[in-house]
Amino acid sequence: MSIKTKIKNDLWRFNYILPFAKKHQFDEKGKADFVKQILRTYKDVGVVKSKERTVGSDILALMKAVDITIDLDSAFLYSLDIHKTFAVPGNIVSNFTLDYDRIIHGSFDALCEKAMFIDDEYGREAKLIKEAVHTMCDRMMEKGNEQQKQWFKTMLSTPAQHFDEALQRLLFFNQILWQTRHRLNGLGRLDLSLADVYENDIKAGILSEDRAEVLIYDFMQSLSRFPSYKSDALEGDIGQIIILGGLTPDGSYFHNSLTELFLKAQAKTNKPDPKTFLRVSKEMPAELMKLAVECLRSATGSPLFSNDDVVIQALLDFGMPAEDAYNYCVSACWEPYIVGKSFDQNNMAVFDYDGVLQEILKNGREYKSLHELVDEYNRLAQKRFKEFLTGVDELKWAKDPFVSLFTDDCTEQRKDISDGGAMYNNYGITTVGIANVVDSLVNIESLIFEDRKLTFRQLAEMLDKNYEGYEELLRKAEDKHYGHDEELAISLTNQITDAMASVAKGFKNKLGGTVKFGLSSPAYNMLSKKSGADFSGRKAGMPYNTHISSSDAAYTEVVNFAGKLEYKGQRFNGNVVDFFVSPSLIRDNADKFITFMMAAINCGFFQMQMNVMDSKTLIDAKAHPDKYKGLIVRVWGFSAYFNELPESYKDLLIERALAAEQIG
Repeated sequence: MSIKTKIKNDLWRFNYILPFAKKHQFDEKGKADFVKQILRTYKDVGVVKSKERTVGSDILALMKAVDITIDLDSAFLYSLDIHKTFAVPGNIVSNFTLDYDRIIHGSFDALCEKAMFIDDEYGREAKLIKEAVHTMCDRMMEKGNEQQKQWFKTMLSTPAQHFDEALQRLLFFNQILWQTRHRLNGLGRLDLSLADVYENDIKAGILSEDRAEVLIYDFMQSLSRFPSYKSDALEGDIGQIIILGGLTPDGSYFHNSLTELFLKAQAKTNKPDPKTFLRVSKEMPAELMKLAVECLRSATGSPLFSNDDVVIQALLDFGMPAEDAYNYCVSACWEPYIVGKSFDQNNMAVFDYDGVLQEILKNGREYKSLHELVDEYNRLAQKRFKEFLTGVDELKWAKDPFVSLFTDDCTEQRKDISDGGAMYNNYGITTVGIANVVDSLVNIESLIFEDRKLTFRQLAEMLDKNYEGYEELLRKAEDKHYGHDEELAISLTNQITDAMASVAKGFKNKLGGTVKFGLSSPAYNMLSKKSGADFSGRKAGMPYNTHISSSDAAYTEVVNFAGKLEYKGQRFNGNVVDFFVSPSLIRDNADKFITFMMAAINCGFFQMQMNVMDSKTLIDAKAHPDKYKGLIVRVWGFSAYFNELPESYKDLLIERALAAEQIG
C-alpha cells in the first residue's frame, strides 16, 4: 500500500487538513508544499495497526512526533507544532476550561494512578495518556535552561511550589490541549487558583509584585502565540479566557493583587487574546471597577463583565449546588461553566427566532390580534425548537481520556467524558434574531392592528419584495423597540423565552443532561445572510441585532431593559449587553462612567461587553489598513484585529459606532 493510500485511509488519525489547510488559500506551489509536509510528517509518525489503535495510542504517537520550537525571549517554554494535530472520530470536547487546579495543587501522575488502578479500557487509556504526557514533558525539558529543567523535572509528580512554576504548568497542559484539537479552551479563575503560591512567594521574599507582573505579562504573551492555528470561526476566535474576581457564598466579594495584575497585564499585552472576564457584584469595590474601566481604554475588548448578583441566582434556581454556582467560570465566550465537573458543551448550535416568524408571516393568514399572533408564534417556535434539539442530540462525541482524567466522576464511574462520565452533561444553545422578532411584533401591533396601514397579505408581499416600493413603511419599521425600556418589548421578549424555557425543561439528552439557552450568539452576522427581510426594518441578508443592544437607545435604557428580562428556567447560556463607547466619553467622564457601571450592576444586567472605539478610527482603518495593523475590536465573544475581519463585519462595526455616537 502506498503512503498516499495510507494517508487517505488513515486521515482521521492525524488530520492536518481540518485545522490548518482550510484557513489558507494555497496557490499551486503552496498545495504541493503542503502535501510534502503531510507525507514527511506521516512517515515520521509511523502507522499503528487499526486493531491496536486507540485514542491514547494516537496521542502518544503525536507527542513523539511534534516539532518543538522555543521562544528564547520568554522565561517559559511553550510550543505548538502547527502542522500536526490529533483527529479522533466524533466531536472533540471544546469551548470549555480544563481544571488546571488539579495540576497546580495536585499532580498529574496522581490523576493517572487513580485511573490506572483497575486494568480495564479506561485504565489502559489512562496509562497511554500518562506515557504521552511524560514523553512530551521529557522532550520539553531537553530544550530548557536550568530553571526550566527544574520546573519540568517535578511537573507531573508533585504540586507546584512556586508562582512561576505554576504558570509554566498552565502553559504546558494548555499546549497539549491545543495540540490535540481541543478548540476554544479557557484558563479558569487564575487569581483564585494561583493565590496561595503567589502569596507564599511574596511572604518568603522570593517574589515581588513587580516581578509577578512581569511573569504574568510573559505568560500572556506566550498564550498569544500561534493565533492562526488556534483560531476557530474567525481569526482571533481563540477563547483563552481568564476569569477574575467573584462573589463568595458568605456574600463578600473576592479579589486580590493577582486580580489587578492580570487586568493590567492583559491591557499591556495589547493582544486580542488571551482575554479577561471580570465577575462583578454590587459588593465589589469601586476601585476595582475603576481599574477595569482603565483597562477598557486599552481597546482590546477586555474585560468582559459578568454580574454575579444575577448569574449565580440563575444557577441556583437551575438546581446547582451553592459550591458550584459560586465557583462558576465560563466557556470560551461567556456561557457559565463549572470547571472540573462539566461535559457541558455550551455553544453547540444556534437557534434562529426570526426564521420562525418569517415562516408564519408567509402563510397568508390574517390574525385578529397581537395576542393571537404571539400565541401562534410560540406554538411554532416550540415545535421548531423541539425538532432542533432532536437534531443536536444526534451529534456523536469523541473519546477523550485526557480530559476525563481532569473531570469529576469519570474515573469513579470508569466512564469517559464522552459517554456521560461527568457530573454535569448539559447542552448549551445560543440564539439569534429575538430582537428582530420583538421589533417586528411591535410594528405589527402599531401598523396593522392599530393604524391599519396594511394587511398581513400586504406585509408578506412587502417582505417578499424586500421593501421595494414600500420605502415609507420601511422608515416606520426601522424604529427600534427591543433594547428600549418599553413594557411591550420587555413583555414580548419574556413571553417568547418563557415558551422556549418550557421546552428546555422537558428536554433530556442522550447523556442524561438537559439544555440551556441564551440571547447571545456569534451567528448574528452569519445566519442572517440566508434570511429574508423581516418587519423590524431589516432587509434580506442584513445582520440581525447584536446580542442585547439597540442602535438608538441610550446606555442606561439598554441596561434597564436587560435588567427586566427573565434569566431563570434555563435561560442563562449567555445574555450579553453589547455597547459601543467612544474613547472620549470614558476619557472625559471617567468618574461618571464608573458610577454608571456600578449602577448598571444594581439594575440587574446579566453580562456586558463593549468596544471602546470611535467611527472615525474604524472608517480610516478600513480605507487605510496599513496605518492600523494593530487595531483591535470586539467582534462577539472575542476580540480580533480589525484588518483581519471580513468586510461585512467591518461595515457592521462602523455602522454600530456611528449609531452610538448619534445617541450621544
